[in-house]
Amino acid sequence: MTLTEAIQEASSVLKAVGFKNHLWQARILAAHVKGLSPGQLYSLYDLSFGDKALEETFFSLVKKRISGVPLQHITGEWDFFGRTFKVDGRALIPRPETELLVEYITKAPLPRKPLILDVGTGSGVIGISLALEMPDSTVVGTDVSAETLELAEENRLLLGAKNFSTVNCNLADGLNRQFDVIAANLPYISSKDIQTLDPVVKDHDPLSALDGGTDGTLLILELVESTPYKMKPGGLMVLETGYDQEISVPSFFSKELWTDIQTHRDLSGNHRLVTARRL
Repeated sequence: MTLTEAIQEASSVLKAVGFKNHLWQARILAAHVKGLSPGQLYSLYDLSFGDKALEETFFSLVKKRISGVPLQHITGEWDFFGRTFKVDGRALIPRPETELLVEYITKAPLPRKPLILDVGTGSGVIGISLALEMPDSTVVGTDVSAETLELAEENRLLLGAKNFSTVNCNLADGLNRQFDVIAANLPYISSKDIQTLDPVVKDHDPLSALDGGTDGTLLILELVESTPYKMKPGGLMVLETGYDQEISVPSFFSKELWTDIQTHRDLSGNHRLVTARRL
């Protein structure tokens, strides 16, 4: 069986059980099994799997995807901001929308050698991306889960982010430094909405990375209230928030401590970020 034939068969099976982007998902799995990039498959349309065992592995992964296992957990890796990160059940699967947060910070006016805090770093995609995009920076990633920080450390080593380090703590508790930037993609889904999420998210992402309390802003509010004195004057805070938190989250920022409080939408037109500067 050629790669093209196998991909078409897998695509048909995925489509039949209701998967969107079925052809794309089949290509991702085929490329993973063959150790190729998805783009390389286009020039190898008549290539055989070359090994019956590889072909069987491919279709076993298709079955795993049908069972509900996230594509990212099957491949064990995912791209974020132009780099491939290791991903698994220890942390939230990176979302493309979060790239807006990294992009905003890299384009913002900052000191030449900024000290950056990535709160709730998870797999490290935000902090490591910032560290690599801004090699003169020093980036600290915090997380309450030691297990999650192990994944962040694995990604740090994988991508060679020497200016990124991690601290096991809640939010910014115990950190006695003043930062130029505080970035965070904290849980922002309300507790009552967790069970309505797509099973791929609800059943495979850590609950602690999803549940933001009664209205989804519990940890966000705690962070805003606890960190003003951990920021240098003029320091920048950038928060990813829920689509329905465009009014509530900006109200957390006291006018006596913060200025230039703004909201930002993503390419789909949905509210995505709240930013503010420390007075």
